[in-house]
Parts: sequence; structure tokens; C-alpha cells
Amino acid sequence: MRRPRLRVVPPGAGMLAAEPEAPFIVHVAGERELLQAVTSALGLGVDLRQEDEAVVAASRRDLERLATALEVEGAEAGRRLRAFLWPVRGWRLRTRVLPLERAVVMGILNLTDDSFSGDGVGRDVAAALRAAESLRAAGADLIDVGAESARADRPVLEPAQEAEIVARAVEALVREGHAVSSDTYKPEVARAALAAGAELVNDISGLTLGTRAAAEAARAGAGYVLNYSYSVPKRRPDSPPVYEDVVTETVAWMEERLEMLWEAGLEREQVAIDPGIAFGKSHDEDLQMIRRIGELGTFGMPLLLAHSRKNFIGSVGGLPPAERDLETHVVSALAFAQGVRIFRVHDVAGARRALEMAAAVAAREAGAFAPGEGSWPWRAGASAAHMTRAEPAIAPPPGQRW
Repeated sequence: MRRPRLRVVPPGAGMLAAEPEAPFIVHVAGERELLQAVTSALGLGVDLRQEDEAVVAASRRDLERLATALEVEGAEAGRRLRAFLWPVRGWRLRTRVLPLERAVVMGILNLTDDSFSGDGVGRDVAAALRAAESLRAAGADLIDVGAESARADRPVLEPAQEAEIVARAVEALVREGHAVSSDTYKPEVARAALAAGAELVNDISGLTLGTRAAAEAARAGAGYVLNYSYSVPKRRPDSPPVYEDVVTETVAWMEERLEMLWEAGLEREQVAIDPGIAFGKSHDEDLQMIRRIGELGTFGMPLLLAHSRKNFIGSVGGLPPAERDLETHVVSALAFAQGVRIFRVHDVAGARRALEMAAAVAAREAGAFAPGEGSWPWRAGASAAHMTRAEPAIAPPPGQRW
């Protein structure tokens, strides 16, 4: 099994809330002797039982000390650990930066008639504008526009044809003030969409077709989504992929592909990482990936989850795609608690509600929803004897905290 140079397993949000010094588990491949010497000097432990990697368990504060000491020694692990400890705070797109303190919701707009979930609007630009306005009104930050179904059983569009369809729609959407993402792996389409005003390229290819689409994003100063993919788009491999540890191997895959993106001219703030749910994994492996998606935070870069209505949900509950929004929002909330901040969904309004609650539980400081002045006197001294009427004697105050 190929291992990444660095992989961080973070403690859960609940553990960190209860114990700020809770340990992170850091796996480091290579540099074993140097790591042993540096951790010894810092009074930290290191586990060298595995031949090909060392493991350090330490609090964030101790990891900051470790990163600094390793960087002084010129160790690659120090640079990588620093990237994790000081992550990107805003996703830089072509004309704007999206802060990542809150959830970013990407609404799906399919310019197709063969979407797997049956929600495509076809080639009608007026219909696309209506759909986009509904998504924006529901709380979408981005409109992700695609003109070709990712399904392997649907036709591949010629690049020139797809570029024309996408450019026409993107230009109209941008004119109406929408921030647009171009869902394409074809450089010709990416170029046309960016020229029409798109903010980023959402590339499902995982660089299996090269870095030309990524280079278009770099040339335009736009954002880019690196999506895990086991094979080229719209083609299923003859044999199913075999993973020893799907999450560790995905982290290693990302590490390799990110180097390719830097060579193509992209910068860390421009790139979001997508684990590629439904791209070269069984449904069980999709669930494993979501269960441990926080490990993709190793790179300290924006994390995007494109899981909406996908078939792993059908394997769990047996429902058809159009009836999977509730399960989608459950997964979104669980992923938010692990550090994911960008969500590509069909039901934007439901996503916003779920993510607002997830943020309240997993990311807000103690006291954020504490009672304010005047909240305690409401119904003070109430007892069962007071509840003989259908309505309370005193209406609850707005934002009631008791």
C-alpha cells in the first residue's frame, strides 16, 4: 500500500471541545531518524514499530513546536505539518474569496435531460436562469453548471458543442449576478466557461486526462476542484478497484496530484479537495471515506463534498435518487463536524438548515447561544398549575434561550 508522506488523524470536534490538548495522530513516511531525534529533544514520544512510517501523538500546541523544529532541520515533514496546522481560511476564486468559517453551498444546475436524479433543465437558458434564481434564494453561494452527465452510460459531448452550451448559460447567469462553477473536465469547455465569467473549474477527471483543464483555471486565476477518480471520466474499469485502506490511499493519491497542480500553475488557496464519492469506490468504501474524511484535512486546504443523492445513500436506505435529500443532509452535518466546508447539493434550502445546526453543535464556542438579559424571567416560577390554559400566559421572547 502506498502511504502519503504525511497523514494526520484529528480528534473529533467533541473531544477537542472537552479537552483542547487532545492528541492528533500524525503518520510520517520517511525521515525516521531525524523525527526520532527531534521528538526526543522536544520531549515527545514517537512510535517506530512500522517499518515504513513513524507515528506521533501530540496536542496541537506540541505539533506546532514539532513543525518549527523539523523546519529548522530542513525536513519535508515540517513543511507539510505546517500546512495542516495553518490551513487556508478562504477559497480564492477568479474574482472573489469565499471565507471558510461558515459552510459554502454549491447548488447543482444540470443543463441536461439525463441527470441521474432527474432534475436537469436541458439547454433552455431561461429555464437555467429560473433554476439558478431558486437555488440562490434558497441560500446557494455558487451555481455549479454542467452540460454533460457524469454517468458512464450517457453520451460524451463533443468539446466544441459542450463549450457553446456552457458559455451561453454561464454568460447569462453571470449577467444576473450569480457566482458560477463550471462542472467540466474538458479544457475547451473550461476555457469557454471562464471567458464567460465562471469563477472556478470543477474537474471530475482527477487529472487522469492530464492537467490542461487545471492549467486553464490557473491561467484565469480561478478556483479549481481536485476530484479523486480511479479512472478516466465516463468509463468504468473492467475490474473493481482494490484498496487495502481506501482513506490512506486517497490521501496519498491527493498528495501526488497536488504536486501536479502546483506545476500547472495553481496555488494552494485556489484548490479545493473532493474525495470523489462514487468515483472508483464501492458504496461501503464511500461510507468509509465519509467516516474518516477529516484525514483529508492533512493538506490544510478547502474540503468539498459532492455526495448529494448518490447511490451509496440508496444502498443504505433503498430510496430512489429524488428521495435522498434527508440522508444527504445527515451526511453533510457529519462531514461538517470533520472540517468539510463546501457542499455540492441539489436541495440547497435543506442543506442550509442542516449545516446551520451542524455549525452550532460542532463549531461554535461555548456561550454562543447563552441566555441574554430578560430571557430568564419568561415563565419564571411557572408550575403545572399554570398550564390549565391552551396558550401560555406570556409569549416567549424572540430568540428564547431558556
